[in-house]
Amino acid sequence: MVTTMSNYLQIFITLLSLLNPMFALGQYLDMTKHMTQEDKQNISIMCGLTVFALLGSFLFLGQYILTALSIHAYSLRLGGGVILLLLGINLTLSSKSEGDKGGNVSQNYDQNRIKSLGVSPLGLPMVVGPASMVLVIVYGEDAPGIVGKLPILVILAVIATIITITFILSSYIARAIGDVGVVIITKIMGLVVTAIAFEMIIAGMQTVVPILMAK
Repeated sequence: MVTTMSNYLQIFITLLSLLNPMFALGQYLDMTKHMTQEDKQNISIMCGLTVFALLGSFLFLGQYILTALSIHAYSLRLGGGVILLLLGINLTLSSKSEGDKGGNVSQNYDQNRIKSLGVSPLGLPMVVGPASMVLVIVYGEDAPGIVGKLPILVILAVIATIITITFILSSYIARAIGDVGVVIITKIMGLVVTAIAFEMIIAGMQTVVPILMAK
């Protein structure tokens, strides 16, 4: 059950590592290189709102989704742990950020589509993916009632704000740390995600093994 400050800190670090805006920084810069500063800010803000709205919805509605699909919490931990493990390994071993894939997807959009880029592809799937959705559902399962979920909702709001600010300041960040800095940060966050993945898998096994032994 998520009740202690250390658990909340772990949630913050894990989600920030998983939603790592640095990993999508290159694509964001390429996508917005022909846009005005105001357009860039609008896209960044819309991305932050998308991240908060999506993950907040999964936080409160995730348990109902599991019930409707007859999925046990331990199954979600095991499956989510495997997804996180693969993602963490990919982040740790990858030599390039997502931005190195190149491609300009912004210059053909008119002003009516500018903000929608903050929703997709930036918010979903470049920042929010299946792994982060599953992890938030797991946290929601561990939190008792609406009151128990509120601190996690605050954490999501803080992370969404960090993501927004990171993209707004992306040009300065890219110049300050360079491509090598982005890769180093991504690898460190990949290690964090990998460690959390093993904890999720172990927690799931601790529940499922006694069930299997009893049969």
